[in-house]
Amino acid sequence: MTELRIFLWWVFVAFTIICLAFCIEAHVRYRTKRGIDDDQGFDSRYEYFGQPVYDQRGKVYGYELLLRAFDSQNHRWYLPTDVIDFPLSRMVYAVSEIDPYITSTIKVLALNMTVNQISDFRAEYFFKWAQGMVGDWRLSVELNAVDICRARFLQRQRMRIVLKRLDHARIQVAIENVDSSKRMWRRLRGFLPYIDYLKFDASAFNKSADHWIDVTIAQWQWRAQEHRVVPVVGKVEDNTQVELANQLGINLRQGYAYGHPGRVREMNDGDN
Repeated sequence: MTELRIFLWWVFVAFTIICLAFCIEAHVRYRTKRGIDDDQGFDSRYEYFGQPVYDQRGKVYGYELLLRAFDSQNHRWYLPTDVIDFPLSRMVYAVSEIDPYITSTIKVLALNMTVNQISDFRAEYFFKWAQGMVGDWRLSVELNAVDICRARFLQRQRMRIVLKRLDHARIQVAIENVDSSKRMWRRLRGFLPYIDYLKFDASAFNKSADHWIDVTIAQWQWRAQEHRVVPVVGKVEDNTQVELANQLGINLRQGYAYGHPGRVREMNDGDN
């Protein structure tokens, strides 16, 4: 009996130590985590650009805000690769910079978020701000399909909870860069009840030995219609892809064939 007590005591001690270690690790991760509300380290070289989203009639449906960084040596803006999770505080600032005239004439304004950002509890403050900010237009949060496929199981479960709680009448959700692979179909189909837009990569419509796009599109369109998810074609770069989008009956399009990204200030000046 004495040996059993000693054994249980050491089990209790070991369990306590493990719990404390997890708590300390969680605290350290929280204090050092960037990309949610910590603006430190993100200087003025980063800026948001706006790229229009058009409908089939050629009318601007909305804008997507795309992060760009300035190369002072070559004097050009480029897509940064060293920013994993851009601070949500900067997103708030970018939205507040947009001319009210622009937001009064569009249906949706899209912002990119990572799985890491949307699954973090601090993102709820961002959504509360957004719900109080939007008027007749809607804010759309765009998540990268590749990012979702690479996410851990618990992250994807947390995402589902967050997406389910959102007021989709005011904050909509899109999954972008959707391709025609079976793996992506399996990973993303469970999110269809909780999203509003599916943005296909235009190059994913190219048929090849490895692509089964006819079957994929049929499955996507059937399930999307079931959940009232709106399809979008992204990265449309030439007239061939424009015609293909017409044949597929996809109304919303985005890409260089319709308009290049421009700085938010220039977008305001150009549209007024």
